[in-house]
Amino acid sequence: GVTEFELGDKVACAGVGYANHAEIISVPVNLCVKLEKGAKLKDAAYNTLGAISMQGVRQADMRLGESCVIIGLGLLGQLAALILKASGVTVIGIDVSEEAVKKAIENNVVDLGMTRNSTGVEEQIQNATNGYGADAVIIAAATNSLDPINFAGAIARKKGKVVVLGAVPT
Repeated sequence: GVTEFELGDKVACAGVGYANHAEIISVPVNLCVKLEKGAKLKDAAYNTLGAISMQGVRQADMRLGESCVIIGLGLLGQLAALILKASGVTVIGIDVSEEAVKKAIENNVVDLGMTRNSTGVEEQIQNATNGYGADAVIIAAATNSLDPINFAGAIARKKGKVVVLGAVPT
């Protein structure tokens, strides 16, 4: 009953237990997308990661000129930051890893990048948002700690949005 694909089509697919590295796999049709003729498979490997990051950005429902803090600057956080920055949103990136912050700054996906344990991190966010706090916070971190959730509440403006993209307790 699948009519969207033909033998020999290049596809990108997603799904735990479905998207495996193999020549032949069985994946539900709604977890597959047909690639353009000239698509590079190396680039198509980002389809699922990009879709996850984009969904986080959609859930945050950001507008041009607003500010968003991304907690967690791993691959998903960096992709979300890139999408937000391209949309005209002021992006502030926070991570426990100095290396991840450095990479985000080098890749120019954040307007301001800091490690979580930086001195005065909350004050710097307040200054960057003209004293209001972030319009949205996207948590793209994976941890058992409640710190990302508590930190998000501390840095978001009144009635700001918090989107959990990663794996954190709530």
